[in-house]
Amino acid sequence: MKKLKKAGLYWRTLRHLKAIQITNRIKRKLFPVKINNSTALSLRGLSVDSFYAIPRSKSILWTDTFLFLNKKEKLTFPSGWNDQSLSKLWLYNLHYFEGLMNKKTTVELKQQLIEQWIAENPIEHGNGWEPYPISLRITNWIKWALSGNTLSQNALHSLAVQTRYLMKTIEFHLLGNHLFANAKALVFAGIFFKGPEPERWLSRGLKILEEQIPEQFLDDGGHFELSTTYQALLVEDLLDILYLLQVGERGIPEEWKYKAKKAVEWLVIMTRPDGLPPLFNDSAYGITPSLQDITSLSSSVGLEVAKNFPDGLTDLPNSGYFRYETGKYAFFGDAGQVGPDYIPGHAHCDMANYELFAADQPIIVDTGVSTYENSARRHLERSTVSHNTVQIAGEEQSEIWGAFRIGRRAKIKKRVVIGDKATVSYVGYGHSRYEHQRTFSFEPSKILISDEIFCKRLMAGASISRIHFHPNVDVEVRENTVQAGPLLIRFEGAKRIDLTRYCYAPEFNTLVSAHVIEIAFDTNLETTITL
Repeated sequence: MKKLKKAGLYWRTLRHLKAIQITNRIKRKLFPVKINNSTALSLRGLSVDSFYAIPRSKSILWTDTFLFLNKKEKLTFPSGWNDQSLSKLWLYNLHYFEGLMNKKTTVELKQQLIEQWIAENPIEHGNGWEPYPISLRITNWIKWALSGNTLSQNALHSLAVQTRYLMKTIEFHLLGNHLFANAKALVFAGIFFKGPEPERWLSRGLKILEEQIPEQFLDDGGHFELSTTYQALLVEDLLDILYLLQVGERGIPEEWKYKAKKAVEWLVIMTRPDGLPPLFNDSAYGITPSLQDITSLSSSVGLEVAKNFPDGLTDLPNSGYFRYETGKYAFFGDAGQVGPDYIPGHAHCDMANYELFAADQPIIVDTGVSTYENSARRHLERSTVSHNTVQIAGEEQSEIWGAFRIGRRAKIKKRVVIGDKATVSYVGYGHSRYEHQRTFSFEPSKILISDEIFCKRLMAGASISRIHFHPNVDVEVRENTVQAGPLLIRFEGAKRIDLTRYCYAPEFNTLVSAHVIEIAFDTNLETTITL
């Protein structure tokens, strides 16, 4: 029976994949990669006065000491490159070499680490030879070289070999942001080196981008994986590509410029007054460039983006998000689908979720993400209970499992965002086939949230609405009223209001205790938030 259930779960997950994802997985298993290890290629000799690269935080602390994802580790090499006691994501960061973009680390230390990586990471061995870290490392080594630094002949040789390996291991089995990173690396290597082989790299990268830019960047500017973190990372990728094409005196399609401008505007809309975005889906602070960095890079490619927008409702209909702005608060709502069917790995059970910023501080927040490891914590952070929405009869909105898997998915039935009101209704995947409709109504100093549950069989008090507060917010419950910092929250239809604790995860490997209120109700709940 267990095997049958597991088979069903795999089928409900795999049936959404594209054919190329399945065939590419089979190809990777059956056909070993053969690498041309010949001498390094000649450089194109780009004329760059001052190559602009968004800086990164200091992560290379010493020859054996590194800081990634808020974890400082002292490693023993060569085994440290693949230390199994460390998380996969931490090790990936070790192989990215993003620390090259930090000026506080000496050039000598960076050069030493590059040579050490080459000596201690033989072809096809370990985390460093997986296509995604290869892609980021290729890009970062080239950025560093174009910023006035010198790569040795040994490093240039390795860079060419890594690109040859990437050409044969492009991640068509994953698609999404991984494929975009692969294409970016091929473009960078194709413009950095010269000759027939680099031209083939460049051609392959540009061809992938011709397909993926319109696929991955929606008409409202949002990246289709619907994460504010990946939005910032992918916008940086797209702007980097435009910038390098400009430096290499290559033509830039007008559609790509338009998409890039819309993507930056999306970030402007989805950034709180304190400069941080809401933590929707897989999102965390501390790993992405700031909005200021993004707008500076966009200016470098001739894209000037307005940094302000009018009060009232601003809708992002393709990605599903919306923002309501007044002089007293900024409200961010999620009224969109789970994400692309064939790549929902960064999605959460968060339909009808929201964040509220008021009195110059975040008040109601998404719980964030502290880990990508397949664990109870990972499952909790993706689950319905961790978001400012309604959980019905203890069920999840979508069938989340593993670290990045979703089987059956919740579906949006209705979405209307107009004037001072936003309504979204969705059907959960579970056997009860419940429907939840939530309407947000906005006034200058007040927000009304109306929840209505449609379900044939539902026990009394089986619907639970949750509101997660920022750790700096003091919360007090008085009968059907809650005082939360500057907010007074009243409920009509509540059967019970419980004040408890949760762990806020604003960054990886960071958990901070904070308040959450749980409001039990039957089928109708009116929540009034007054400032």
